[in-house]
Formats: sequence, C-alpha cells, structure tokens
Amino acid sequence: MANASTHPAREELTLILIHGATCNGRMWDAVRRNLDGRFRVIAPDLPGHGARRDEPFTLSGAVATVVQAARAVMPSPVVLVGDSLGGYTAMASASSVPREQLKGLVIGGCSTNVTAAAFRILIALFGESRLIRRNVPMLVRRGMSEPDVQAIIDAGLSLSVFEQVVHALRGIDFRKKLADIEQPVLIVNGSRDKPMIRQEPSFLAVARRGASHRIDCEHGVSMLRSAEFAGLVNDFAGR
Repeated sequence: MANASTHPAREELTLILIHGATCNGRMWDAVRRNLDGRFRVIAPDLPGHGARRDEPFTLSGAVATVVQAARAVMPSPVVLVGDSLGGYTAMASASSVPREQLKGLVIGGCSTNVTAAAFRILIALFGESRLIRRNVPMLVRRGMSEPDVQAIIDAGLSLSVFEQVVHALRGIDFRKKLADIEQPVLIVNGSRDKPMIRQEPSFLAVARRGASHRIDCEHGVSMLRSAEFAGLVNDFAGR
C-alpha cells in the first residue's frame, strides 16, 4: 500500500483499488505491476479483511475506508477501481467522495446480487483453512501466479467474512447508486461470469456516463486477467 501521508501534486491522479470479498489489498499486486507509473496507487484493506480481520464488515465501514483514502491524498483527483465487493463499495462510496475530486470508476463483477449459501455449506463441511489450501491450485490454473495467490493468503485471506458481506449488501439498490453517479463509469465483466452478464444491461441502462467491456474469464477479472484489466484502467484514467 502506498504511503498516503505525503500530499501529491494537484495534477497527480490517484487510483484507489478496492479488493473483493475474503481478499485484501494484496489482491491487486499483479494489476499494480501493469499500471502506468504516473499514477499514485492505494490499495487499503476493508473492514473484516486482511490486517483488519478482527473487525466486523459493514458497508458503511468500507465506504469510510475509501473516503479516508481519498481525503489522505487531497487535492489529488481520484479514480475508484473495484472488483466484486470492491465494485459495490466503489458505487456506494461515490457520493461520499468530493465531486470535484472523483473523476470516475472502473468496476468489475458487481452487476448482480450474490448469495452466501454455498459458502456457508462449504465452510461447515471442510473448514476455512482447508478450503483456502484447496483454492490455491484452482486460482493458479485460472490465471493467477502462485506467488500472488500466496501473498493474498499471507496477508490474511478470510472466507468466513463472506456471509457478513452478503448480509451487508443484501437489499441495497446498487442500480440506484449507479444512476446517481455523475462521473464516467466503466463496467468490466468476465465473459463467462453469467450471473453478472445477465444483469449488466440493466446497470448500463441507468448509468449516466456508462460503458462496458468484456474479458474472457470467469468472475474475478482483475485477478484472472490482471494485465488486461490494468490496461483498461490505464486507458480510462489517462482520459
């Protein structure tokens, strides 16, 4: 995570990278290696994740984390970049970041609702630590490097927080939140992430300045196709 104590120059744009559920800021390591060096980058841990695993997750706490990161780099303009939970958090945070500071959002895997049922069953049957060990080869096969997967685990991977996340997001009208965002928004989904693809048109329909892009993968575009995702962020932020 970049040191946020030094105020950047006014023209320096800051990317605030918001991780997905169960992960932490190290989720963005592969993306960061492919980001343009002219951008300042911050990748905080959300409540209930990473170094903050002892805290309960709430959406208001996640929004407060993003707002604090934006305030720490004022007057630098910021772009919010989120995947899965990070995308939902970005949409929820947009209205709380000063209008003149927020320049846009790049959000992935957040154009439908989620369910915790499958995770509850798996954790009950196998236990969290065993599931984490089993997920490592799966993520490597899908496109992540083993060192990047291990970095996420070492920084505090927590599957048990997923149910808290779902509870916090359930019942929230994220289409309404997206409709209220005045800045440009790029929605990125994996072409094989069918639940997100099905609902994507309804999100684009309400976005004031929305566009979409598909990447050939499943859910988790930023982790599974990091270089391609970073290229989209570079192009978006550069404009």
